[in-house]
Amino acid sequence: MAVAESGMGIIEDKVIKNHFASEYIYNAYKDEKTCGVLSEDDTFGTITIAEPIGIICGIVPTTNPTSTAIFKSLISLKTRNAIIFSPHPRAKDATNKAADIVLQAAIAAGAPKDLIGWIDQPSVELSNALMHHPDINLILATGGPGMVKAAYSSGKPAIGVGAGNTPVVIDENSRYQTCGGFRTDVQNFR
Repeated sequence: MAVAESGMGIIEDKVIKNHFASEYIYNAYKDEKTCGVLSEDDTFGTITIAEPIGIICGIVPTTNPTSTAIFKSLISLKTRNAIIFSPHPRAKDATNKAADIVLQAAIAAGAPKDLIGWIDQPSVELSNALMHHPDINLILATGGPGMVKAAYSSGKPAIGVGAGNTPVVIDENSRYQTCGGFRTDVQNFR
């Protein structure tokens, strides 16, 4: 659905990303404590306490609409927060379907029915309105430089992730036998 709607990526790669975003993330964090007293250090007399932040705004790109929605849904639920998605207009149906699948599973497990939400007909204006809404407590923005900058400029706490395809340096300390294979794998993964 994501490839057909956005015109980007390879179906098999999207399947792998969705499995990673769901199964791996779930299994990696299912037993982690994310709220309440997380640790106590008697030596320094400190206690680490975490609590939910509230409602999260999730900005989702066209490049990875389903895996990003799944991942952000799971980390929001694990930290006892609600999330509202603003998908990229060219991937809105795929994003919203992925969010709805997670929502239905959460409801079946006893979660409130409005814990995950989304904008049905997204636009830049609606994304900006959501980021500036007084009930939004945190922004998780994945997208192009303009969208990430808008999140950082919103006056709200924001975690931004820009474009991928980062440069990689292979220097004299690298394991040449494995680097070439990784480079090829990454170049072919979309």
